[in-house]
This record gives sequence, structure tokens and C-alpha cells, in this order.
Amino acid sequence: MTMTLLVAKPAAQHMESELSELQQVLTTLTARPAQVAYSTFVETVVDPKESIQLTTIQQLKHPFSPLQLKQELKEEEVLMVYGDRYGLLVIAGSDAALSQSCTKLGMLLREKCTTSHDHHPHLEEIYWSGSVILDQPVVA
Repeated sequence: MTMTLLVAKPAAQHMESELSELQQVLTTLTARPAQVAYSTFVETVVDPKESIQLTTIQQLKHPFSPLQLKQELKEEEVLMVYGDRYGLLVIAGSDAALSQSCTKLGMLLREKCTTSHDHHPHLEEIYWSGSVILDQPVVA
């Protein structure tokens, strides 16, 4: 089965190399292909345990967005949380923070895979909230 990275279209153009790096991490860890797909909003996915959705708070504030966040995020803040209908959600306060969150997510995925018995990223176990400042993740 293929891992899928769903990225908000407006943010994707600013993070091509980071997406490629995250795609490589997933492919290496799972020994399966990882594909990048583009969407306008966070979507309900067919296989949440195989899906990672990356978006910004600005996309979630759009009136047609099916998902709303109850808390505000500062520009440098990132929230990573698993949802049963959406897979792993990576929500950032800005495009720059979203781009930097790919590196943090890659680190978390490597960490989870080396500690799990089946060397498979268990997306439902990942939760992280913090600030990404000057390429250095700082946990809040």
C-alpha cells in the first residue's frame, strides 16, 4: 500500500524540496512508495493510517473548509495530531512553518519506526505541538 502526503495547493509551491525529503523518509522507512497529492482543503481520506495531510491555519479559516481548528496558531507554531477520518494532520501557522514542519515530522517518523516492533510508522501515535524558529524545532 502507498503512503500519501496530501498538501494544500497554495503551500506546496513553497516547499518542494521539503516534501521530497519527507517522501524519501517515508519510502525508506516503509519500503513502499510514498506519493504527494494536492488538495484545496483537508479531506476525509480512505485510509487514514496511510495518509498525512499538511496545511496552514489560513486554509482552515477558509469558509468552504470542512475542518475548523478551535485554537489559534502563531506564525511559527505547528500542530501534528492524528484524526480517525483525516489521518495525520500537520497544521502550521504559516507556509514557512509548514515547510519546516516536514523536517520535524521526518524526525518523529524515524523515531517511531526505530522504537516500534514492526518498523512501520504508526501515524495514530504521533502528536506534537510546538514552535519552529530559525530551523530549530522548539517544543512548547
